[in-house]
Amino acid sequence: MQAHDLKPAKGSTHAKRRVGRGNASGTGTFSGRGSKGQKARGKVRRDFEGGQTRLLRRLPHRRGFTNHFRKEYQPVNLRDLERFEAGSNVTAELLKEAGIIDSAKKPVKVLATGEITHKLTVHADRFSLAAKEKIEAVGGTVDETEERAEPKEKKKYKDKKKKKGTPPKAGATAEADEKPEAVEKTEEAPAEEATEDGDGG
Repeated sequence: MQAHDLKPAKGSTHAKRRVGRGNASGTGTFSGRGSKGQKARGKVRRDFEGGQTRLLRRLPHRRGFTNHFRKEYQPVNLRDLERFEAGSNVTAELLKEAGIIDSAKKPVKVLATGEITHKLTVHADRFSLAAKEKIEAVGGTVDETEERAEPKEKKKYKDKKKKKGTPPKAGATAEADEKPEAVEKTEEAPAEEATEDGDGG
């Protein structure tokens, strides 16, 4: 057998239907599309809703952004650790062999769901505080490889509004003492001008 001898299985393919080849063929005149109308003139897309606003446009869009620096942890509960024998050294490789996690390379976080009744040494990237307390309460050891970030202190914002009754600056008092004399001179000047105008009249 050679390449040109290969053929598709019988019945798996069929000849393309030839439309518009006379009424005797059964698909003449209107070619199986019916008499006029929207579907006879062209294809109608699957999500077309008769001209009204589509459902996809009526629904609210998702807001926000995708954090590309987000770290995804593989969760491991205390009830999953119960299957290991007392005194076992539980690592990511051991969890992978047991089928609890998918990958030993991705970070692991131990959560407090369930109970643990015997002593274990657990190595993981992160532990919830409750899980850590339960493991240590039974006499086990926790090895957290990832350091916890210290909580940030809240900033205290200063009140920028000026308080009433604040004493004026030293330079401001000197300027204020000089200003009244200038005002007195300006008041006397119009009076002299008035007398001159009167004499001239």
